[in-house]
Amino acid sequence: MTATHVRWWRWRKNSLRRRSDVFEACAGVAAGCAIVLGAPAAGLTAGLAVDHSLQHTVSVQHADRTQVAAVVLKAGPREAADPDPESGRVREERRDALVRWTAPDGHVHTAQVRVGAAHDKGDHVAMWTDKSGAVPAPAPLDSRSATTHAMLAGIGTFLAAGVLGLMGRQVLMWQLMRRRLAEWEREWAAAGQSWGRAGAGG
Repeated sequence: MTATHVRWWRWRKNSLRRRSDVFEACAGVAAGCAIVLGAPAAGLTAGLAVDHSLQHTVSVQHADRTQVAAVVLKAGPREAADPDPESGRVREERRDALVRWTAPDGHVHTAQVRVGAAHDKGDHVAMWTDKSGAVPAPAPLDSRSATTHAMLAGIGTFLAAGVLGLMGRQVLMWQLMRRRLAEWEREWAAAGQSWGRAGAGG
């Protein structure tokens, strides 16, 4: 018997194949298909959902904020940059600065904000404010960053679904193996009793 015949013996009609063997083979194939098809589908669904949510956030934040040009009036000391906890990259050095800008309504405002360490007194910097242009605000989320986060969420969901699927398949196959071994024990016990009666009759 070749290796191919051994691999597919549960699918071929033969005297050794039982109903439980066919069920075990079908369960293994079904679990494998669920992993192959389900994990990518889960990753894609999660990625699209996160992207839709974040892109909505991008639109809302850009609608609620205004970018203005400001002039640095006074720059504070430079501060050492800490690594970004998400990417691990060293952030750009920053410093506190007193800046002045003109809002869209023509009113002039001043405030203490964070600017790049390279900016000094008299430099022009771009900064974000609220919709009225009066109060400094954090920079809004940009579309590229939103897409990157959505892709990471999709990949993470795909990997998690794949791992959970493999674990579930292993548990299923283990349970089926226990069931098959129990059937073998019952059959061997019945066969032993038959042999005993046959020996006594001889």
